[in-house]
Amino acid sequence: MARFDRTIPPGGEGTISLEVNTKDKQGTIHQTARVFTNDPKTPELTIGVKGNVWAPIHLHPKYVKLTGVVGEKTKAIVRLKSQKQEPLTLKLVSVSIPDKVDVELREKEKGKAWELQIDNKVNEQTNFTGQIKLMTNYPEKPELTIRISGNIRPSVEARPKVINFGRMSEDRVRQFKTKGTQMRRPVTVILNKGADLEIKNTDLESSFFKVVDMKEIKPGRMYQIQIEAILEKLDRGINTDRLKIHTNQKGTEILEVPIRFEVL
Repeated sequence: MARFDRTIPPGGEGTISLEVNTKDKQGTIHQTARVFTNDPKTPELTIGVKGNVWAPIHLHPKYVKLTGVVGEKTKAIVRLKSQKQEPLTLKLVSVSIPDKVDVELREKEKGKAWELQIDNKVNEQTNFTGQIKLMTNYPEKPELTIRISGNIRPSVEARPKVINFGRMSEDRVRQFKTKGTQMRRPVTVILNKGADLEIKNTDLESSFFKVVDMKEIKPGRMYQIQIEAILEKLDRGINTDRLKIHTNQKGTEILEVPIRFEVL
């Protein structure tokens, strides 16, 4: 937040006050603000405030992100350390996503240092967010909230998950056909664990689209497939199809990617 004198008389002085919200912050902080003036020599300048925020309990990291692949163990450890002489005691109060994570709180150094271990327990592709609450014996900080996010990816995946050619008028489609303009969209197949990916073949359910190119980008790990719309076969309305990608990966032998093209 900033407060300032909007008008300063010639030869006079003005004041700009910057306030920083230090809630949930610790250690060195640095905030800046841009100032715009009507002075032709200095139409813009940057000012800042820097300081050190003392917190009774130091957390690292303050935010937990669990990123992994289905089937592998994914965990994170938050270290908590007292910055006071008074011994620190902690108690686990709540976990908002007990179906997604297991949490263990343990004391590492009597009254001084603790560890919070968070283990992913999901065995499927998913994204999630949540929080863990701890109770402390420090009146300055009676409660700690640690936010969690998770991104558990499949062993092999296609990106994007939907191929969308967008919307186009019939006249525009006709112009593209006349000029011989090609409309293509890429889809990338990625192996998130291992290096033995092979794409055996691809197929489509209808005749609105076709595969025109497939190449290996990273050996054993990444392929790119180019999908082209067959403009002369598109109907007015929403044209849909489904690309099937056949891989050598056990459990994910077929990846399916919906395709969409709307003609107005």
